[in-house]
Amino acid sequence: SVFLYYSRYVKTAKCLLGGLFISGYLFSISPVSQAVVGYLEFQYPKYNKQTVDYVLVLGGYHKSDKRFPTSSLLSQTSLMRLVEGINIHRLNPGSKLLLSGYKGRDIISKAEAMSKVAQEMGVLKSNITLATSPKDTAEEAAYWTKFIRDKSFALVTSATHMPRSVFLFQQALQSQALDADKLIPAPTVFMAKNTNLRHWRSWLPYAGNLNRFGIAWHEYLGLAWAKISK
Repeated sequence: SVFLYYSRYVKTAKCLLGGLFISGYLFSISPVSQAVVGYLEFQYPKYNKQTVDYVLVLGGYHKSDKRFPTSSLLSQTSLMRLVEGINIHRLNPGSKLLLSGYKGRDIISKAEAMSKVAQEMGVLKSNITLATSPKDTAEEAAYWTKFIRDKSFALVTSATHMPRSVFLFQQALQSQALDADKLIPAPTVFMAKNTNLRHWRSWLPYAGNLNRFGIAWHEYLGLAWAKISK
């Protein structure tokens, strides 16, 4: 737009800048970001004490650092996913906790990081199964559906990530002629909150809203790509 402004396309540059300003404002206010995020997050209800054989927690971000306690090994999102998974595991005696994720640039995998935290929270090592090779949700779906087969399982991940995860896992189950109804979505890490639209603060730009919008946009694109490339 700066290039256009200093060329003969001044009107085009002004329109572009105006559009960017308006878009930036809309994406940074609560009513818009909450609506965009909420559409993803509330497609599936929270876990409601259904009986399951396995509790599968999808991997998130982690960072190993000897200066930190084990509780700081996981990101806030990863920790919330794990806590929800452990809660469901405890509600289903005899179930197994499945932890997933590769190591990326870290010295241990996401699955191993979650396992360390889970064991410190009282989960027996014998009740934990790890998958350290899957690099993304599609690979996690392909790996775990072969492992779980016809058993029921709770799928734990962030609420924004749940629609894409369910789609990929259902595709993997159907490709193996397995019952897709065995999958029980268990969303957590909700970002959409009740917003008082009458309060003037709701209409002020806030950086956190831009972050939420960016996360949701990533999931919309990911879901569209998953459906196109299936």
